[in-house]
Amino acid sequence: MHAVIVGGGKVGEAVARWLISNGHEVTVVDEDPAVCDALDESLGSICVNGNGTDASILTQAGTNRADVLIATTRRDDVNMACCQLAKQRFGVDRSISIASSRDHVDLFSFLGIDAPIDVVEFLVRRIQEGLTLHGLVQLMQLPDDKSLVYLSTPLGPGTEGRPVADLDLPEGVLLSLVVGRDGNIFIPGADAVLHPGDHVIAVTPVHHERDLHEIMIEGNEE
Repeated sequence: MHAVIVGGGKVGEAVARWLISNGHEVTVVDEDPAVCDALDESLGSICVNGNGTDASILTQAGTNRADVLIATTRRDDVNMACCQLAKQRFGVDRSISIASSRDHVDLFSFLGIDAPIDVVEFLVRRIQEGLTLHGLVQLMQLPDDKSLVYLSTPLGPGTEGRPVADLDLPEGVLLSLVVGRDGNIFIPGADAVLHPGDHVIAVTPVHHERDLHEIMIEGNEE
């Protein structure tokens, strides 16, 4: 995959580093020559110096052959403009953009940005995560049954080497996805082995949230 990232700040650099570590081709566009120099030094020659709303700069970045454009600048107008350019002029399949203002999230969607990221909502969720049961995060309620929720939970030390079949899960709880500590993602069967540091996505009745927490984080500890 070839990704063009507009904005070489902390977010853009982190996304670029992650994509490169997973074997993807990355080009970063940033107006600050010092930022480009720092990125080129730490990640290789990946940066194009210029304005991401300039079609000629996006051309230099290879946007015409990009699979995705990711806008990570602090300015919503810049993020919106470069995403629209990528989609409409260069035919990029997918655009992802940070939206610093919550008021702009719906506008971004209306204008065809595939994945607008509400920074405020993200921060609120992280604060909620810090306030909830040791990282147990409610992702969403199921639309057809408000008594069921999707949860994300990290696994504690008591899960080391244990298959899913050995967990005494409450009735109605379904482990639907595991994001391994090594980055691998898989659907857990009964014989799937879990490890501390893995994250599990589960569907659970609301009244079993605490039970699931105790099994995954507290109840399995020696």
